[in-house]
Amino acid sequence: MDVYRTPAAALDRLVARSLQLPGDFVEAARRALGTLGTALRERGGRPGAAAPPRVLKTAKGGSSGRGTALRGGCDFELVVFLDCFKSYEDLGTHRAEALKDMRVLLESWWQDPSPGLSLEFPEQGVSGALQFRLTSADLENWMDVSLVPAFDVLGQHTSSVKPKPQVYSTLLNSGCQGGEHAACFAELRRNFVNTRPAKLKNLILLVKHWYRQVKPLGRVLTPDLPQLFLGG
Repeated sequence: MDVYRTPAAALDRLVARSLQLPGDFVEAARRALGTLGTALRERGGRPGAAAPPRVLKTAKGGSSGRGTALRGGCDFELVVFLDCFKSYEDLGTHRAEALKDMRVLLESWWQDPSPGLSLEFPEQGVSGALQFRLTSADLENWMDVSLVPAFDVLGQHTSSVKPKPQVYSTLLNSGCQGGEHAACFAELRRNFVNTRPAKLKNLILLVKHWYRQVKPLGRVLTPDLPQLFLGG
């Protein structure tokens, strides 16, 4: 596929045909993650144990959640807002326990595997998230999924209403590291991209495709691309 020889008027067709994820894989992953979201919302506690935290809502993130997933491999972030987190401090204190419970539920959920997909747990390299990979039956496409417990700082947020200033002042006063609580603002990040014209998403896919081509050649890009483009 030669992007450089493609006329500008034909770029949208090229993106749809060659750069976007295949529809059958997207649909299979959507169904699987939909049942996982339902399982998270409806989960019960273990006999003799305290009731698990209630899921207030979920939000989709990552390149797949924002509609900028590139064919081959992509990332998806399922942010789970729990009622046990009343502050950023609560999140830091109880996050490990929440992730442990999610791992148990995830393994139970996969006892009934989704057709056309396989699941594997890679080495957990991201603090504050539970990661697994969904792979298509032909092994040509995969999705790295991160389950992220989060504090619902935004509440019932709508894209037409800006968050209150206190939302940001509370974050600044929490003493967190840069990006530590980014998942709490997943809805804002998703809405920022999803409210833009479709051509912007196509442009992001073209930049990602170009990046995949030049990076293996050892070329140093200064500055490197923002994370928005680097996600799968």
